[in-house]
Order: sequence, then C-alpha cells, then structure tokens
Amino acid sequence: MGRTTERRTRRRGAAALAVVVPLLLTGVAACGSDSGGGGDVTINFVWWGSEGRANLTKKAVELFQQKNPNIKVQTSFSAYAAYWEKLATQTAGGKPPDVLNVDSRYLAEYGGRNVLADLNSGAGKAISLADVNPELAATGVYQGKRYAVPWAQNTPAMIYDPAAFTAAGADPAKGLTWDSYAEAAQKVSSAGSARGVTDFGILDTTLEIWLRQQGKQFYTPEGKLGFTADDLRRYWQLASRFRDTKAASPADVTASYNTSPEQAPLGKKLTSSEFAYDNLLPAYAKANGKPLNVAPYPSGANGDTGQYRRPSMFLSVSARSQQQEAAAKLVNFLINDPEVGRIVGTDRGLAPNLKVRAQLAADAKGNDKTLYDYEAALEPKLGAAPPVPPKGAGAIQKLLQRTYEEVAFGRMSIDDAVNRFMTEAQKGLS
Repeated sequence: MGRTTERRTRRRGAAALAVVVPLLLTGVAACGSDSGGGGDVTINFVWWGSEGRANLTKKAVELFQQKNPNIKVQTSFSAYAAYWEKLATQTAGGKPPDVLNVDSRYLAEYGGRNVLADLNSGAGKAISLADVNPELAATGVYQGKRYAVPWAQNTPAMIYDPAAFTAAGADPAKGLTWDSYAEAAQKVSSAGSARGVTDFGILDTTLEIWLRQQGKQFYTPEGKLGFTADDLRRYWQLASRFRDTKAASPADVTASYNTSPEQAPLGKKLTSSEFAYDNLLPAYAKANGKPLNVAPYPSGANGDTGQYRRPSMFLSVSARSQQQEAAAKLVNFLINDPEVGRIVGTDRGLAPNLKVRAQLAADAKGNDKTLYDYEAALEPKLGAAPPVPPKGAGAIQKLLQRTYEEVAFGRMSIDDAVNRFMTEAQKGLS
C-alpha cells in the first residue's frame, strides 16, 4: 500500500474515532472489571504488523492459553494504517477489543477519551513493571494515568548498507556528523544506482531527533509545538541540501515511501540508508537482500545524537472490556514471561523486562546480536523520553509529510511550506 492510500485510510480512521467520544462517555463508567478466574472467559486481542509478526505473536498467545486454560484469546491483526481505521470503527460501534496495540502518537487520543483503562488501578494492578526500566515504563502514563505498558523497547536509528558507505570512505557505526553524512551519502549516490539516503524531510521522527540535538522538542508537556518556524525552516533546508545534491532520494521515490521495510526505498534497493527504528533491521535486510547494519543518528554540533529509550508500541486494556482481569493477565504474560521473550525475539524491539532481555542478549546471534550490542553501547547516551504526544499528533505527522512533499516536488518554497505547516499545526493543537 502506498503513502497516498495509507494517508486516506488514516484520515478515515481519524474521522471514525471522532464518533467514539459520545459512545464512550455514555458507557465507560459502568464497564466492569470481570474476572478471568471464575470459569471460562474469552478475550479479543488485536495488533498491527506483518504476517511474520502475527505468527510469532500467535505462538506467544498459544503458550498463554496453555498456562491459562480457562482463558480463550481470539486474535486479529492488520497493517498499520488499516489497523487504526478498524480500531476506530470497532470502538465507535461499542465493541472494542479487550487487549490492543497502541502507538505513542495515539496514546493521548485514545487514553484521553476514556477508550483505555487506567492500569494503575483495578485489574491493571496485576501487571508487574518491577523489571522494566522506570523511564521506559513511564512512557505509558498520560495525565497521571497509566493507559499503556511498553511491549518492547527500540530507538530511532540509521539502517544502512555498510558496503556502500565503506566504499565511500565512511563508517556510520563509528558516528557521523550531518556534514560528513551528507558528503558520504553524495558519494554513495555517485557510485551506483541507489541514492545515499531516503529523503528524511517527510519524517516526524527524524525531525524530533534533530530538534533534540538542538536542545528542543517536538511537543511541549502542555501539548503545543516545541519548536519555531525557524527551526523547521533549518530542518527542511538540511533535507533539501541532501536532495539537491542527489545525496537523497528524488521526490517521486520519497512520495511513494511506505512504512513497511519491504516497500520502503531502502527495502527496494533505491537508497543505501534510511532513518527508521532499530528493530526493523532484520526486515530491511531481508527485503534488501544485502547485509545491512544499524548506526546512531548523525550528531549535532555538540556531539549529541538526540536518541532516547522508546516504547516501540504499547499494550493497553479497553476501558469497556468486561474481562479486564483476563486481559490484564495476558498483558502481564506478554511483557514478563521469559519464553514469550524467546518466541517473539526482536521483532518489535528488545524485551521490556530487563531480566528477560539479559537472558536473550546472552544467546543472541546474527541481526539479533547486532541489535542487542547496538542498544547496549548506546544505553549510556540515551536521553529522557519526550512527553506523550498530544491529541492530534497523528494528523500533525500527516501534515508534515504532505507539506514537505510540496517542497520536494518544487511546488512550494520552503518559506511558504513552513508558514502553512505552522499555521495548520497550531490550529490543530489549539
């Protein structure tokens, strides 16, 4: 599915979510926390991802059912864009899943509208976070309520073709500045058919890391933009410098970018590096067909990469679930059981439970070992996670993408694009 289709489905999902509010407010308070211990119960569990992820997750669920024979788990999964559309529709219809995946961009949206249960109380107290890094655990808290727990940890990173960059005289694994990265990416482009990097001007994640390198943040704790028009102008000027020197992908390739590694420019061998999340390394390598590696972001002037310990995705329990005890038991099992850690591996990122993670790291091989070693080396340099994005963060992400595409295609100047983005973004967050 291409970017245009994905945006269309996300807009429909956002519209469907708007219907959720009145339905929730009329029924949430009465929703019970039924037991998972007094007879057989059935719960629904949904997530996004590929067929491969689904197979791993289903194996983990099967293990849970073996150990909890009185709980039956019905599972369902979708691609990312379709997932949010379907979830909004289910919730609006009064039939939300009992256990669900949540992305940080939508945590405030769903949590703030009473879609998600507060796991600090009731059945949620059965979910143990004792062996989860406190900073990582805190990322699921919004306005004092724990609406989610991290299912895995990852961090933004550069995934790249080491052979291409070695030939260009660069080693991203040892660290690059933005200037040295631009020079190396241009050499990579000149040496072959693949551009040096996928144009990052469309990515809110890369803007966030770049802002952190400047001592700023994407959103303030109050839910407003944490950067100025001049900050965005300088970021898009940086991205345009890469594109204008042919170090980065051309506009048509950038516009066709899809969030799945298989459909991304790096996965399709159209570029030799791409900013993504480190846990996607194995999927990118499989799609690309070459040995790939993972490296920190190019650093800012002070040497800071701006990276942080990030929840790759969350597990939440529906506030409307009639089986909250069973749902909480499944969540606790998925984040803390050692065998689950071995089953799912690094598909979503590193295990949130530090004891489980240490056991897995000791036996890791291949790309898994690369990921464990990478995050272990980066751990002392990771900064505090940013505030939970405000309601509307998903719309801001899409606004950034489509506005920058106008710049990339030459249909709009950077100044005009910055003015449009800031005006529309501030209006959307007001």
